[in-house]
Parts: sequence; structure tokens; C-alpha cells
Amino acid sequence: MPEAAHTAPHLQDAQRRAFRYDAQDGLTEFMAGVMFFFITRAILEPHLAWVPALLIFPMRFAIRFFKERFTYPRVGYVKLKSEKGRDLGRGMLTYLLVVVFLAAAALWVFGDIGSFTQWKRWLPAIMAGFCSGGFVYLAGRTGLWRHHFLVVFCLGWGVACSLQEFPTVYAAISRWALGMGLVNLVLGVAVFARFVARHPVRPREVGDEQA
Repeated sequence: MPEAAHTAPHLQDAQRRAFRYDAQDGLTEFMAGVMFFFITRAILEPHLAWVPALLIFPMRFAIRFFKERFTYPRVGYVKLKSEKGRDLGRGMLTYLLVVVFLAAAALWVFGDIGSFTQWKRWLPAIMAGFCSGGFVYLAGRTGLWRHHFLVVFCLGWGVACSLQEFPTVYAAISRWALGMGLVNLVLGVAVFARFVARHPVRPREVGDEQA
């Protein structure tokens, strides 16, 4: 038991370094920005609501393609420990329930919990609470400053959009999604550009060329 206790922290640190190593190219943020733009369009045009859901799996393949094309030739391949589906699903459900509970508690204390108008007004902040779970997950996995920044920005921008006056709640949510898309896209491009500049493609060895 004492040996296991000393091993666990080192194992967790090694896993965090692996996730940080894999996230250094900024492709996750770039793809998140693209997805938020599609979400913005779907909010403004409800008949396109099916598009973001349809893009989830293609986005994963796109990230894999870009990593094989740009990331792995520069820094090599790292295999990440995959989450168990049951544990991941339970964690996501718990996070969503906590967000709903906090929203209801805030409206009960500072507003009118029974007012549908109040719920609609604060819907951008509630949506931000839901989406921030992904950034919280990334921040916990990598410990990178930009993932912590995205958590704060996601929540802060959601609250800001809820406090502003918009013609409809859809306009408020679309403004929030657009802001998230812009920030993620700019951050992803900046991180990717720095990554490419700092890690040129390694020249192939003579043995590799002969093989």
C-alpha cells in the first residue's frame, strides 16, 4: 500500500504531461472554434440544428488527420489513456446537474425561480455553464493556462450576454456562441502557429529513407 501511494502521484503527473504534450498544437481549440461557428449558424437558422450534432464525429477524424499531418512528424506520437465510457458519462451528467442546481439556486436567491422570463434571460449563462464542462475537463487534464482561461471566458461571456438586452433569447445565445467561436479560433491559430515555428519537421534519417 505505501508503494502504491507513492506511485499514484507520479502516474498522474505522467498522464498530465502526456495530455499537455498532445495539446500543445492548439488543434482542439481550433476545432472547437469551428464547431461554435456552426452552432451560431444553427441557432440563427433552426432548420440547421442537426448540423452541429452531425459534425461531432467528422471533427474527431479531422483532428486525427491534422495531428498525423502536422503534429506527429514534429514531436512524435503519444498514446493517451482513454476514459471509461461509464465514468465519463457519469461525470458529464453530474456536472450538468450541478449547473442546473446552481442556476436554480441563483434565481431563487436573486430573482424569481418561477419566472419563465428570468430563465430565458439567463439561458446564455446556463448554456455557458454546460459548455464550460469541456474546458474544465481539458484544464484538469493538461493544466495549461489557456484551458483555464477558456473556462473563465466561457462563464464570464455567458453572464455578460445574459445581462445585455437582445431582441430574442436566440440572439443572445448566438452572440455568446459567436464570441466563443472567435476566441477559440484565434487562440487555436495562435497556438498552432507558435507550435509549427518552434517545432520544424524533423529531417528523416538515412536509415528511414532507405527503408
